[in-house]
Amino acid sequence: MEAGDFLLGRRVRQNHALEHATVTILERRAPGLIVSARANNHGFTIFADLDLHLVEEAAQEALARLQQGEAELAIHQNCGTNLAVGMSLALLGSLFSLTATRPRIRLFSALASGAAAILMARPLGCIAQRRLTTFPDLSNVRLSVIYTRSLFGRRVVEAVTTTQY
Repeated sequence: MEAGDFLLGRRVRQNHALEHATVTILERRAPGLIVSARANNHGFTIFADLDLHLVEEAAQEALARLQQGEAELAIHQNCGTNLAVGMSLALLGSLFSLTATRPRIRLFSALASGAAAILMARPLGCIAQRRLTTFPDLSNVRLSVIYTRSLFGRRVVEAVTTTQY
């Protein structure tokens, strides 16, 4: 059992890895694509108006490539984990700056910690993804159902469900 399994569970981490790989492949096929996605215990959902066939092809390719050992596809530069890590660093730095007795030192410390958080968010976020929020071993996973849903009357949601065997 991995450390991240205690926080999110292996299924969520596997689906998160598959979500990242699928989004990466979609972005390579459609440069400039703006997409948001969320993984859960049952699969993942992509919030974008995409062709269902394109999503299905990308998910199949992502699964195959992860199963062949391309673990780097499980890490995405724009993952929310990076944002959460950056915000946590900024919060800790700001709290630490409150311990200073002089107002100027407090302000300087808060600004410096904010800048450091921005610089370190992506590299530390990628480490957090690798160790805590994704699990690229999908040897026992297969795609089950891929379907489109509407949100507020517009077709914008592609849902991918997975099963384990």
